[in-house]
Amino acid sequence: MQDDRYGRHALIDWFSQPRVQSARFVVAGAGAIGNEVIKNLTLLGAGHIAIHDFDRIERHNLTRSVLFREHDVGGHKAAIAAARARELDQAVQAVAVPGDFWEMLSFEALRRADCVIGCVDNFEARIRLNRLCRIAGTNLIDVAIDSRRTSVEVFPFASRPDCACYECTLPPGVYERIAQRYSCSGLRRLGLEERRIPTTILTSSTAGALAVSAAMRLLHAPQETTTARRVVTDTISFTTSVAPLERAECCPGCGDLMSEIQIIACDPVVALNLAAAAADPDVSLRMSDALITGGSCAACGHTLDADLAPRLRVARGQDERLSHCRRCGSDVAITVQDQFTPAELCAQFAGVRIPARFAVFDAGDTSVVLDFLAAGRVCPM
Repeated sequence: MQDDRYGRHALIDWFSQPRVQSARFVVAGAGAIGNEVIKNLTLLGAGHIAIHDFDRIERHNLTRSVLFREHDVGGHKAAIAAARARELDQAVQAVAVPGDFWEMLSFEALRRADCVIGCVDNFEARIRLNRLCRIAGTNLIDVAIDSRRTSVEVFPFASRPDCACYECTLPPGVYERIAQRYSCSGLRRLGLEERRIPTTILTSSTAGALAVSAAMRLLHAPQETTTARRVVTDTISFTTSVAPLERAECCPGCGDLMSEIQIIACDPVVALNLAAAAADPDVSLRMSDALITGGSCAACGHTLDADLAPRLRVARGQDERLSHCRRCGSDVAITVQDQFTPAELCAQFAGVRIPARFAVFDAGDTSVVLDFLAAGRVCPM
């Protein structure tokens, strides 16, 4: 009697158990799809799985989440999913990273990963994850579902860095929907209810299987994937379509990146070292996040300087209450910027911590990324 846990895998002519056991995966999102992806990776004997999710388990998650139990309601999705994965196979290093991957997932960790599987449920998160993977040169698989269809998009950034990225094929309507969440100043609109997507375990399990299958092919035969592609499966009609994704030259996600990318760790506190890192005090730094730099009330002259602590804030992290004057209640004209020169930052915000994830500037044929997260917390990969 064969007692090798992975004995059946050895019968598959293209499958290498040692390769899978040495692989490192990042799973962003531990909801319905994330549960299936984590379960599949674990049963295949994946060596290391870093699970990112900031959310907690709600009761309605139980109908679509194989790793969650009734008594888990209220717990962190990432922590519970990682614990269940370790129960399935103690040899798998499943690590929970509760929190927003934008603030926790380092470029260093991404570059060590073989593949990132995005199981997030909104366009903004997909766009941010795509940007991180494109800069790091790490393979990305984006997964989405509705009540009957699954979509699996494969971006082989590791072997084809010039392939299309997630944003290359996004229609304008996506950005219009994102804009509905924010005011003209980039502040979150209060009371906006997110549209919920109807889903079942049927689509999430199908999507999870297809996503991990795509990850296995990237791992074992990267030469097969020569371009980005989208695979759409209808779980009712049993039809599947596969389409290549073409790169858009003016893509907001990758159109501003040069052929070469260099990542430099940079202290986010504004000081002379920022100008030294950029090598030019007048170079244009493109921030990963739009930042609120100030504002004033036209009615009473009150400024936001006293209200902003710290003095630089990420616009999307604030809501519309900031646009109302605390002194007289009138509207405040808020100043938002996403580009600065080092000289400008040093002159106006010396000693202030830049809350952006990173900044990018061009140096010849190279896009230089100033990695502000490197000086803070990093993903335990």
